[in-house]
Amino acid sequence: MYSDENYLWGIVAYYAGCTLVLLFLWRFRELLPGRHFRNQLLLLLSAIMLVPIKAYPDMGYMAPAWFVSLFEGLTGTSEMSFLRGAQPIIVSYLVVSFLYICATLSGLIKRPSAVEETNNNLETSSQSET
Repeated sequence: MYSDENYLWGIVAYYAGCTLVLLFLWRFRELLPGRHFRNQLLLLLSAIMLVPIKAYPDMGYMAPAWFVSLFEGLTGTSEMSFLRGAQPIIVSYLVVSFLYICATLSGLIKRPSAVEETNNNLETSSQSET
């Protein structure tokens, strides 16, 4: 079994790697069509990679929920054992997706064209003043 220090550094390394993967995906997100589609896809991938769950119900060790779901689904400890890891992922994605939709509808997330128009107006007014 692992020591607590090995477990801690394993979790740190996993989440550092997830952060690097998400930064890479964020950088090249423009390759996919549709702004809302690619934002929802990034939210889904984030939920899949970042949601933790207890690896064993009777122990305190956490593990990525996708891995627990895959492991329990393949070992077949019970009939629907893969759902133990899939449920928190689905719930997390639905909550984050709902917050994204609310932020988009309320205007907290602006369209890129609106931001460009604002920047162009500011540049034009600052150039005419000088």
